[in-house]
Amino acid sequence: MDTAKVKMTQDALYKYLTDHDVKISRIAELMGLGPNCVISCFRHNNNSHGNPRYFSVENIQKLNEALPKLAMQLRFSLITFGSDKMYANRHGRVYDPGMIEPLNELGELMNLIGLTGRLLGWSKSKKMSVFSSPTSKAYGHITESDITTINTEIISVAGVLENVEIVPDDNAYDGNPTSSKE
Repeated sequence: MDTAKVKMTQDALYKYLTDHDVKISRIAELMGLGPNCVISCFRHNNNSHGNPRYFSVENIQKLNEALPKLAMQLRFSLITFGSDKMYANRHGRVYDPGMIEPLNELGELMNLIGLTGRLLGWSKSKKMSVFSSPTSKAYGHITESDITTINTEIISVAGVLENVEIVPDDNAYDGNPTSSKE
């Protein structure tokens, strides 16, 4: 049984995507458009005539086709904690530096600095220490709880993206040459 999708405006979608650290460039790629074009439409940057940009009806259709694809990619990015690099420190805390690679792959779809800051309370410098330098004391300090929290967010975002339909608003260009929009 096919469930009805929740109708959403491009502005509501953009707010959701930015609030949840989804990379707009990945959506643009799935739409077959340049990231600057997609970001300009979401932000309503002015076009060469000084009018705010909006997605055309055709591009809204591309966006609606791209969202379930992105949701599927997010679901394939779910991370399983526990690799051969897992260890316990002297205080008994279990960390797994083997999670760095799958998290970096998730970074193709979501902004890791924003995601780890928002979900795990990590500062930008902590994220850099955990991910970048094997000589850092904090390198690979990724716990099972961290991965569970991130996976919950991935599932949540994927669920929303596969169940929304972006609807054109009054400002969407319909391709009619007599239309004065954009």
